Amino acid sequence: MAVDMRADDRSGSPVIREKKLQAEGKWLRMQYQLMIALVIFATMAEAVMYFVLRELEIPMTSPGWYLLKYLAVPFGINVLLLLTAAMTIGSALPERRKIYIISTLLAVMAFAMYTVHAVFPALFSLFIIPMLLTVVYGDQRLTAYVALFCVGGKAISDLFLRWDPGRARVTESMDTIVDFGLSLVLLLLFYSICAFMILMEQEKREEAIRLEQDRKRYWEESMRDQLTRLWNREALRRMFQKMEKDQSGRRYFLAMMDLDDFKSLNDTYGHSQGDQYLQALGQVLLELSGEDAYPFRFGGDEFCMLFQGCGREQVERACREVQRCYGEVATLPGQPPESLSIGVAEYRRQEPAERLLDRADAVLYRAKQQKGSICFEED
Repeated sequence: MAVDMRADDRSGSPVIREKKLQAEGKWLRMQYQLMIALVIFATMAEAVMYFVLRELEIPMTSPGWYLLKYLAVPFGINVLLLLTAAMTIGSALPERRKIYIISTLLAVMAFAMYTVHAVFPALFSLFIIPMLLTVVYGDQRLTAYVALFCVGGKAISDLFLRWDPGRARVTESMDTIVDFGLSLVLLLLFYSICAFMILMEQEKREEAIRLEQDRKRYWEESMRDQLTRLWNREALRRMFQKMEKDQSGRRYFLAMMDLDDFKSLNDTYGHSQGDQYLQALGQVLLELSGEDAYPFRFGGDEFCMLFQGCGREQVERACREVQRCYGEVATLPGQPPESLSIGVAEYRRQEPAERLLDRADAVLYRAKQQKGSICFEED
């Protein structure tokens, strides 16, 4: 189990992109399933219509011609569209291109079904389906493209195509002209609603991201020491909780650090200079921290660093580097180098983390007997 002091990255762009790709892939498959359902429904409805017309003895073309024109040909076109959609989903094309292709194929299917069955004017609502399904992608350009295809496809079908001889011409009467114009206006109105929904969803998502970023920033501020920018005692407590839950078997070392003669430094040079010493050590610890070492300000002039997945030799080298770097940056001109005492204890499984803290603090007390030294508990 990786132990990390960072807040959960719910608003980080890589995470959002990954989740968005997963959602879009799932929605693509749902679009494909809907296409299959539409094909099955249209085929069954036309088959039932054949028997209804024959039972009611309504004049129609020969059964063979009917089955060819209203069942076989539309079914063949739809199956071709389904095969194209299946190949697109399984291809290595970029996700956005897949979305555009599937959305286009669904619009073509709506166009084909409407053209074949346009004797029923209400079927113009088939064009609503492709537009509606693009809303989930939150892409205004995609929705506008599909809407333009649907509106243009209906206009072409009404004005130039007559698959069904019983279909009334657009210019046949004032009623048909009004119906034609009204259907286009309704499709454009529905597109406007879709575009508005996308806009509202985008604003809501952006606001949610801003709120999450603020939450993350406030959380991190509450976990930071204001003077040194290191993690504070509350952050150390949370890290201890994660350490106690870690079942990976990795080793943990806690290095307690204390500035030697800090009280006399404060008395001699003032608290402002003392704060500079604290900030200098904080900067050193930040620069030397990483995925296996987490620095904290425990309080006053006491600092600590929690090492995970490191051996004793690594910990000792890191502690000596901290001492060396601090001595370089925290020494006043004409004064002897400032020193740092460090006591290190290793975490024992099943023991409370507070016990580790007590043991490291006891080792630090031993280290301060010889200023500038590094003591390990087993030494």
